[in-house]
Amino acid sequence: MQTITYSRVGDLEIKLDITLPPSPIIGTLPGVVHIHGGGMTTGSRSGIDCFQWLKDSTLSKGMIFMSADYRLIYPSTGLDIIEDMKALMKFLADPSFSEIYLPAGIYLDNSRIGVVGVSGGGYAARALAIYGEPKPKAVYLLYGMGGDFICDHWVADKGDAMFGRVPPPPRATLAHLLDATSVPPTSGCTLQMDHDCFADEQRRIGLFSYWWSTGELLDHVLGEPVSAMLRALPYAERAVALPERLRPALLETQIDASFPPTFLLHGGNDATVPLSESQKTYDRLREFGVKAELEIVPGGEHALMAKAWPLEFCAGADEAHEKGMRFLARELFEDTTGTPQ
Repeated sequence: MQTITYSRVGDLEIKLDITLPPSPIIGTLPGVVHIHGGGMTTGSRSGIDCFQWLKDSTLSKGMIFMSADYRLIYPSTGLDIIEDMKALMKFLADPSFSEIYLPAGIYLDNSRIGVVGVSGGGYAARALAIYGEPKPKAVYLLYGMGGDFICDHWVADKGDAMFGRVPPPPRATLAHLLDATSVPPTSGCTLQMDHDCFADEQRRIGLFSYWWSTGELLDHVLGEPVSAMLRALPYAERAVALPERLRPALLETQIDASFPPTFLLHGGNDATVPLSESQKTYDRLREFGVKAELEIVPGGEHALMAKAWPLEFCAGADEAHEKGMRFLARELFEDTTGTPQ
């Protein structure tokens, strides 16, 4: 594996990990870009944020595996993530990429790139599919955010409601971020396990559950306070009520017939990222005639995890994971005549 910088924003270097399949065939190979989760506020391209099953499945199918960081919400916004995804696709599509970063005789086929967005990375993956040039050839969204950001799950004030099995953090525990005079942009914040809970050194993970509780996460995705206005409106009136300048970052309003073929996976009992995120995207893609499949794992909670540490997935997760990978491989190995290679 090698780590490279695919974009620079001021002093911030945004990184990408690249891993080749074992004994790669000389020639042109498809590639898969993994976009990590973490509620858009934390997480990184490596470590526990990057599932080993996903990497192994990609490499076993003879595809190049890449895992990307992106600017995290606060102080960055969804518009910054969109720019990162544009920069990533431009970087991968440059002919010099293979010459500089891959062994002699091996080339990344930039017409056969798939993107996998996990949880919070679903937003960045959707952005890549909408704004990337060239667009990825296929998309795999695993319980991904960004498909229904105007629903009550994100904009309603939850009061004292529990976030899953735990209370959201008090605001005082996030004062080092929320009350700071200046918070530098961050890309990549490695998650670790702490007493069976996810944690990171900057305590950024608390931003996600805190803003879920207050119904303000969308404010920080769009960069302006809109949640209070939206929650007062009926659901059907919310999208059109947003100022036109903010809609490019509300990705659910940007889907059209050019969106790539997509496989969506979600747990039926996901209380962290609601099933409507995947269902709404699936329904919209089908309306536009885009090839799409939706796999719902009955009883599955967020990330289809039965146990966080040591990691155990719920019943049916392994089969569902691989079903999505087969979809991705079929799309990426399909040649110009429409015949799988």
